[in-house]
Amino acid sequence: MGRSLVESSRSVVEGAAVHLDEETRAAIARLRFSEPGEQHFREGHLALNLPRARSATAIYLALIVAVTAINLLGGLAPLAESVLEPIYVLRIAVACPALVVILLATYLPALRRHYQVIAAVAVIVNGLAVMTISGLAAGSGSPQFQMGDVLVIVYATLFLGLLYRVVVAVAICLFCAFITIGLVLGVHSQDLVFAASVLIATALMAVLSAARVERLMRTTFIETQLLNDIAERDGLSGLYNRRMFDTLTRRLWQQAQREHKALQVLLVDIDHFKRFNDLYGHQAGDDCIRKVAAVIARSARRPLDFCARYGGEEFALVLYAASGIDADAAPEQLRRDIMAQAVPHADSDAANVITVSIGSAIAEPGTKRSLAGLIQIADEALYRAKQSGRNRVLHVDAGASETPTGAFKVFAIR
Repeated sequence: MGRSLVESSRSVVEGAAVHLDEETRAAIARLRFSEPGEQHFREGHLALNLPRARSATAIYLALIVAVTAINLLGGLAPLAESVLEPIYVLRIAVACPALVVILLATYLPALRRHYQVIAAVAVIVNGLAVMTISGLAAGSGSPQFQMGDVLVIVYATLFLGLLYRVVVAVAICLFCAFITIGLVLGVHSQDLVFAASVLIATALMAVLSAARVERLMRTTFIETQLLNDIAERDGLSGLYNRRMFDTLTRRLWQQAQREHKALQVLLVDIDHFKRFNDLYGHQAGDDCIRKVAAVIARSARRPLDFCARYGGEEFALVLYAASGIDADAAPEQLRRDIMAQAVPHADSDAANVITVSIGSAIAEPGTKRSLAGLIQIADEALYRAKQSGRNRVLHVDAGASETPTGAFKVFAIR
C-alpha cells in the first residue's frame, strides 16, 4: 500500500487500546481517508452492509407488492379509481423496478463495483414515485401522505449502506423532490408544511445517525488494520515478521508460477553483531538493527517486493520478477548502502563500520526448484559468504539444474 493511512498512523498499543495519531483522527472526522486506505475502507464497508441492504430492499419490495395486491382486492384504498390507477402504475412500473435494480447491484459483481451510484440513483427514482403517490393521495383527501415518504428517507439513509456524503446528497434530493411534487400537485399548504416538518426532522436524524455510524466504522477499520499490522510486523525493525515472510513468499511463488517470473531471495546477516552488542550495548544494537532494516526496506522498491526480519540480526528481502544483471547487482548495491551508513564497529574483522553478508538465490518456478529449495540455497549462500570472510555477496542461480542444495556451485562471489 506504500505509505498508506494505516502505516502513517502506526502507534503504541497499550493493553487492548490502539492510539490513533492526529492525522488519522482528522481523516475519520472528515469521513475521508487518503488513497489507497479509502478504497480499502469502501470495499470493507460495502461487504459489511450488503446483506442488510439486500434484506431491507427485499422487505420493502414485498411491502409495496403486498399493499398493491390488497388495494387491487378492494382493501385499504379509500381513494377514487381515477387516483388509484396512476398510483398502481407508479408502484409497479417505477418503484418496484428501482428496488429490483438495487437488489441486483447487491448480487452482481459488475454492478457492485458501482453500487454507491446505482443505489443512490435507484432510491431517488423510488422516492420520486413514492412521493408522487403521496401527493396524489393528499390531493384526494388523504393528508397522512408523509408516512410513505418517511419510510423512503429511513430506508435510503440507514439501510442501503451508502456512504455519508451519498446519504446527504440523497436526502437533499428527496426532500427537494417532496416539496416540488407537493407544490405541483396542489397539496394543501398546511398539510405540506406539516409533512415537510416531519420529513426534514426524520432526514436530519437519519443523516446524523449515518455520520456517527460511518465514523465508528472508520475508527474500527483503522484500529483493526493497525492491530493486524502490529501482528504482522516485527516490533523493533518495523519489517514483516517471520510468519508473514513465510505467507508472502508462498503467495509470490504461486504468482510467479502463473506469470512465469523469477523470484529472488536475499538473506542478509549483520556481521559480528554479538561483538557489536557486547561493545556498544543492547540499545545501540537495537538502533543498528533499525538502521539496517530501513536500508533494506528502501530496497523493496516495486509493488510486489517485500522484506522481513528473518530472525535475530538476519533479514530477508524478496524481489519479484528479478532477472539478468539486476539480479546480480541488487544484493551488491544493498551491501554497499548498508556499509555507507557508517555505523562504527571497532570490533569487526570485516571493516571498522557495520557490514553485512548476503546470500542471494534466484529461480523461476517450473525449473525443478521448489520454494523451500530456493530459500535453502540462499541460506547456504549466506553461510558461505560468512565463511569466506564476511562483508560480501554470494549470488546463486538456483534455477540451474546443476545447482543442488547442500553442495551448490557458486556462480558469482563478490
